[in-house]
Amino acid sequence: MHGNSLLYFFKYSFYMGVFVYLIFFSNSFIYAQNEFESTEENLNVTKSKSHERFVVPFSASNTDRKNPVIHTYDIPKDVSWILSIENNMTYQNSSEAKTIIKLMENKPSEKFIELAMFEHNEKFWVAVNTNESGYIRVHEQDTDGWSRDEPIMVAHANNQGLTITNGKRIVIDRLSLDGFSLGSIAIYGKDDTDSPLNTLDGYLSFDLLYGNPRDSPLYFLPIVMLVLVGGIVLYLLKIKKRDRDNE
Repeated sequence: MHGNSLLYFFKYSFYMGVFVYLIFFSNSFIYAQNEFESTEENLNVTKSKSHERFVVPFSASNTDRKNPVIHTYDIPKDVSWILSIENNMTYQNSSEAKTIIKLMENKPSEKFIELAMFEHNEKFWVAVNTNESGYIRVHEQDTDGWSRDEPIMVAHANNQGLTITNGKRIVIDRLSLDGFSLGSIAIYGKDDTDSPLNTLDGYLSFDLLYGNPRDSPLYFLPIVMLVLVGGIVLYLLKIKKRDRDNE
């Protein structure tokens, strides 16, 4: 009987947490879509006070490194930000078919974060380029390196550094870049203009949350989860005490 009650409590707590999260986040997202709608270089862009989303067609991966598709933010994001990247593209059946994404600071800075997603074996790498150290690959995985089912998450805060998940697990954890101000994102796939096409269909979407964490609905999620976990602990202690009294 206690087992059924505990299972019910866990389910109730989980659904309440998800419900609260969706209330906070969906309100912000709906506002973002309704408040601003514009087109920038054939990109579908939506903006709000602390959120910006844009979508690029599959053809972005068929551009070369010298002529990428670039989305530039009106104001660089330099406090804290979380970027979600969702890859819904159909690739050529080739070991070289890929998409390269570069998160860049505004010039004259040469600092950038590079993500590479390959079709073949879902190869994946992360590289960083800084003025002091140059270009360094800080993570590389030849197989099962990124997920088509879950978004890649890139987060940065000045006091936490850079954290990246590949849709399955954390691959970069609080890497210090001595600050990073996100000014633009470039997307391409070809090494040169004569390279074969990379993608045939689909799109790539980018969702950015930024600013002071206290201004974001995500700031309250850990608090909600802490309350739920605390309730579970108290419930378990109560059950344990009741079992002792019955002995």
